[in-house]
Amino acid sequence: MESKVTNNSDTMTLEDLLSFSNFQELYAEDYGYGGTINDMRKKEFSRIGDVVYLDNVGTALFPESLLQRFMADLSENVYGNPHSNNLSSRLTHDTIEHVRYRILQHFNTSADDYTVIFTSGSTAALKLVADIFPWTPDSPDNAGSHFCYLTDNHTSVVGMRGAMKILNIPSTPVTPEDLLLSELETKTTENQHDSTSHLFCYPAVSNHSGTKYPLSWIGKVKSGKIKPISVPGNWVVLLDAASFVSTSPLDLSIYQPDFVTISFYKIFGFPTGLGALIVSNEIAHLLRKNYFGGGTAAAYLSKEDFYVPKESISSRFEDGTVSFLDIIAVKHCFDTLHTLTGGMEKIRNHTHALARYTYSVLSALRYANGQPVIQVYTDTEVRTYDVQGPIINFNVLDENGDIIGYSQVDKMASLYNIHFRTGCFCNSGACQKMLGISSDEVKRNLQAGHICGDNMDIVNGRPTGSIRISFGFMSTFEDAQVFLKFIVNTFIKRSSYCTAKIYDVEKIARINQSQKESNSEQISSINGKISEDVIAPTNPTFSRFSEAENICACKGRGNVSKNDKPITLSHIYLYPIKSCAAFQVSQWPVVEQGLLFDRTWMVVNENGVCLSQKQETKLCLIRPSIDLIQNIMIIHAYGMSPLEVPLNDESKMTVQICQSKVCGDRVHTYDCGDESANWLSSVLGRKCRLIRQSSVFSRIAGAKKKGLLEATLPSLSLVNEAQYLLVNTASIFQLSQQIPLSDQTDHTEENHIDQMTQRFRANLVMDSNIPFQEEEWAEVFIGSLHFQVSGKCTRCQIICINQSTGEKRGEILQTLSSSREGKTTFGMYLLNSPCSSYPSLLRVGTEVSFIQKETQQNVHSNKESLEK
Repeated sequence: MESKVTNNSDTMTLEDLLSFSNFQELYAEDYGYGGTINDMRKKEFSRIGDVVYLDNVGTALFPESLLQRFMADLSENVYGNPHSNNLSSRLTHDTIEHVRYRILQHFNTSADDYTVIFTSGSTAALKLVADIFPWTPDSPDNAGSHFCYLTDNHTSVVGMRGAMKILNIPSTPVTPEDLLLSELETKTTENQHDSTSHLFCYPAVSNHSGTKYPLSWIGKVKSGKIKPISVPGNWVVLLDAASFVSTSPLDLSIYQPDFVTISFYKIFGFPTGLGALIVSNEIAHLLRKNYFGGGTAAAYLSKEDFYVPKESISSRFEDGTVSFLDIIAVKHCFDTLHTLTGGMEKIRNHTHALARYTYSVLSALRYANGQPVIQVYTDTEVRTYDVQGPIINFNVLDENGDIIGYSQVDKMASLYNIHFRTGCFCNSGACQKMLGISSDEVKRNLQAGHICGDNMDIVNGRPTGSIRISFGFMSTFEDAQVFLKFIVNTFIKRSSYCTAKIYDVEKIARINQSQKESNSEQISSINGKISEDVIAPTNPTFSRFSEAENICACKGRGNVSKNDKPITLSHIYLYPIKSCAAFQVSQWPVVEQGLLFDRTWMVVNENGVCLSQKQETKLCLIRPSIDLIQNIMIIHAYGMSPLEVPLNDESKMTVQICQSKVCGDRVHTYDCGDESANWLSSVLGRKCRLIRQSSVFSRIAGAKKKGLLEATLPSLSLVNEAQYLLVNTASIFQLSQQIPLSDQTDHTEENHIDQMTQRFRANLVMDSNIPFQEEEWAEVFIGSLHFQVSGKCTRCQIICINQSTGEKRGEILQTLSSSREGKTTFGMYLLNSPCSSYPSLLRVGTEVSFIQKETQQNVHSNKESLEK
């Protein structure tokens, strides 16, 4: 049956709606800069490859010719410090002044009316306004100045109220509705002869929803036709234009705010760390300054309070040496952008065509039961470029109309190489309004652990944020098409697979038995196989292992549950090099950090940043193994001679200890040398190095959350969250039954289950007949070892990578999400219990027992009652 969507009153097939011919019929006149967009993408943005970049509000992407022009300039000229007077310095000074002129020309004004003050970005420009504005403090004769800001403002604007608090200046949030109502109610334009200055700040476009606020407000607020609040005095307008000017023209000859803030990377993608405050010359003489830095003084004395600023407005407020090379780059930014696009009007038309088309398709998408697929958050129903920027803010709904968490959608999008932004986008006011989140909810969410920028997308059944896509000057129809196909394929077409299948307990048992029989054959062929009789003599550190079966050093092991049919440990895997292939063993030493040598090494890029399969799928084809007899790690890769790395070589290393980060934790590591770096670089086709965690460094599990280092907390290697990851073969089997048969490529069901097991990259695999029973466990016992369950593992796109080939397909993550009510959790994290003794030995075939969460809670409740 052909898929259909509603589009106004017409009915179209999805294929027709998503076709370029349909798009071209509607938007050919505005799109593509006269047909040059595809050539631009090939020549200027080849580095993007198949990435669909939809976070242009976050930053534009720079074209390659921009850097070429800039580097040619730097190669041909000598630019000195502009505060000096030599020839190279004069060249720098004159070029900077030319760039100021070029910026004013871009906004259709001149130095007669405005001055450009360079800052480190729009945030620094906003802070500068807070510092230099002519605030009047409250006094018996004067009510003083007021600072008002639109609730739909970026965090950097709202943060200005912190400076106001120090100055004892009242800060008042104003909604768009308040402003419109003020326009209807205001009857006089007089300022009642009061010279007090008040400041009102609003964004030209909402970075949250894309709503464009009227630029006509500027003149109306300044003239008194609109009053943010009813107080006597003069209103000064600060326009936050950082997002607006990236895709729209701003004509300062028509609309004349007193201050305009911009960031250049938002427009060009380069340079970062440079912005500007554009100041009306009419207000410049009122601005005040306390601090003065190098280059701002006409004269000053160090022994007495004497300081005279330079006459130039820009020189007066640019403390220290400006970022002069970045400023010089801006000249080439303007030249390049105009050459490629023809100007801001054409960029506005191009990006609006893409946004309007994408919005119309998203609004039309429906599930089979008629429920909409997308909930768009916007204040503007008529999507013309006068009222709406190229931003779409939305959440995905399921067939019941419930919101699917943004982090889950983000994970699915990564399978299509789609990059967008999620959360509240540093705009709490708009986020609360659009999502209906009360202030009390924000506080409760914080208490529940949710902070801005994290992946806690649903709290108490309600969303904490949303998804934002935004188009830029280099965006194409294909970007929009891939994104729309992702929504259709992931949520509409796969919704029919959401119904759970009944699992066959006997079939699970047969697969488990088959895997047990093949397991010993697989392990025997692995280079570096260990056995109990060789560990002790060659590794004195591990000469004693606790091998007592079914005995726990912990007191109170009563209340342990066992199934009628015993659960056993069927597989043990360690991953010596983080994100590389697994090393399978039949028995292995367990130490305080977990499995011996598990995630002891990791591969980093030339900037020292950890590489994972998310960025480099070929890592799964690098196969390390540990030989405890020879005391070496042997690394294999196709077409390469094996590489040997000593296990205990840290004392011999002469390279400098370095610091790296793993999941936000800073870890101490050392480099393993050029031989391993060259070997890995050859395999991966990019510069990289092998580093190892320092043995003198302790990374404590949970320390970041607890805020302190407790001696009882387990220590971690270079793992992400916990020392071990445990999965259940019955859970894997049930999940495999949810995947459509057309997506299952393995020849036999046993092979398919084994291949899926490899994708989940667990340390411990247990044979059980009951799917997902592990999620109800609080503690786990495997032979003599006792483990605490620390939580569920939230899966990412790595489970979509075939660990034998490196091929990526999205079915497993999509099926996991649809079959688990939008969540992508699978497997349980375990930590060593303080009561187990180490070193010890873990064996395949050992019986697994557990304590249920409910049982543990009852025990704790009874204990508390007895103590009372």
